Amino acid sequence: MEWSRAKFILIFLFVVLNGFLLYSIIRTASDTRPGRDYIQLVNSLLESKNIRVECTVPSFRAESGSIVYKKGKVDESRVVSFFLGRDARQIHGGENVWEAEGKVLEIGNNRIIFNDKSPDGHLDIADREALAEELQRVFRGIGLKPGDFIPDIWDEKDGKVYVRYVRKYKGQLLFSIHADFTVSEKGLEHALVMTEEVSHTIGRSEVLSAWRLLAVSNLEENSVITDISFGFKRIHEGELYDSPVWRIRLSDGREIYYNAFTGEEI
Repeated sequence: MEWSRAKFILIFLFVVLNGFLLYSIIRTASDTRPGRDYIQLVNSLLESKNIRVECTVPSFRAESGSIVYKKGKVDESRVVSFFLGRDARQIHGGENVWEAEGKVLEIGNNRIIFNDKSPDGHLDIADREALAEELQRVFRGIGLKPGDFIPDIWDEKDGKVYVRYVRKYKGQLLFSIHADFTVSEKGLEHALVMTEEVSHTIGRSEVLSAWRLLAVSNLEENSVITDISFGFKRIHEGELYDSPVWRIRLSDGREIYYNAFTGEEI
């Protein structure tokens, strides 16, 4: 009986402490310009929940707008020639679908999709630098600038490497515009490249700082944060624009996106 009462008191005090820390954070700090005291309060809140941050917390962004896209320009003949060579033939009845020697290529709906069931080349997938150069060759081969994309996911599993590149726009990440590759020791097995381009931005409003997001994100206890990135993503189905978001990546591979205006989890 005494132990149950003591346990209840400890839990109550823990909740009160977390509530006090969160209240102090919200009341005393600016959203966009976190000072030293503010950061210390957030760190105390995270420590109370045993949440570790194993990455650099990005500096603040005062304001941001939303991004509207337009259809990207794709040189179909160039893309077909690069992936399939001269023997490519368009599939009868297929809409922008070609094949050649077990390879299939589809172009449309703002994306390029390539599949090769049995590549016959040779590639040292353990050499990350060499593999990165090979993927940059793919970007150049289909008419895209490799410098417009940065590697976001690099995962080796079951003898294959899965790589995701994300498009950059004025130094920020466009999470909706990405290029995915699956590579084995015999070569490229799969590629999906989004081809939309930025048309213009709309609106402009103040966004939460990364430190403020950490305070209100309600992450699970014992979480380990390995990356915090600012970028743009479609928040609601059917919207014609991407809104500013924060993305938190955890050590177990999970990615959580938050509305950068409100801190609400998407």
